Amino acid sequence: MGRRLSVIFLCFMLPLFIVSCSAASEKQIVKFAKEKYGEATLIKTEESGDEKTVCYFEDKEYGFEYYVTSYMNEILIDGSSFGSTENKGSNFDIQYYNYINEVVGSDVSMLEQKYNIDISVSDGTYIYYFARIYYKSSNTANVSTVTKEISDLYTAIDTRNYWKDLVVEAYDEDGNYLGSYHQGKSGWMTTEDEYDMKYIDEIANLSDDATYLRKEQHLFTETGVNIQDVVQVLGNPEVKENSMVTYYIFIVDGQEYYMCDFMVHDDIGGFEWYTTYNK
Repeated sequence: MGRRLSVIFLCFMLPLFIVSCSAASEKQIVKFAKEKYGEATLIKTEESGDEKTVCYFEDKEYGFEYYVTSYMNEILIDGSSFGSTENKGSNFDIQYYNYINEVVGSDVSMLEQKYNIDISVSDGTYIYYFARIYYKSSNTANVSTVTKEISDLYTAIDTRNYWKDLVVEAYDEDGNYLGSYHQGKSGWMTTEDEYDMKYIDEIANLSDDATYLRKEQHLFTETGVNIQDVVQVLGNPEVKENSMVTYYIFIVDGQEYYMCDFMVHDDIGGFEWYTTYNK
């Protein structure tokens, strides 16, 4: 019966995969680039039949160049081909990031001298921070001021708010992480602030009507959860019977609930943060 169902499933799925598909046209790529990256001038287009189209652009605001490519990827399942699907790629992120770094370069050097710090930028492999600062002395009292100044340099240029989620990270003279400045959220956040924000964001995902109130420390046993149901989370302290856990207390429709900083198995074979709120 299982084999028959597998055959039926594949026969049903086959028409979904085997479709006539080609790389996006120049017109489609231009539209995509404008919506995702902003106004730009098309410089040239290169096409390789139906398999690949590459459009080169000049950013209208700042003049740096980048490309957007559309290409075909073959769909392979258990060694069998089920047609191809169209994908897009671009080097816009690194080109824009490099441009901003070039513009703020002299100001960054001045801040290094002013605050006795080293400032490093991303190598472009994966851009998730504007910059990282490393203190050369034990005095880190001005960390919130320093990280804000650096963040302001970048965001003043990023007028289209493309990098709104990027941060400036800070480390002490021994390389220990201190926290980061979040331009789009709450400004300077310590490691504890960032830890808490993770759960506050999770609470917001539970309900549009949820309002975070406060956090409290309680013994794990007070939750009533069986320790066998706990899922240990990489980066979080190990939870034991005598552990203290954090309650993030919130309110929905006048009723208080809490979410804890540990995970439990759910009803469908996965896991979730433990909470007394039932969707």
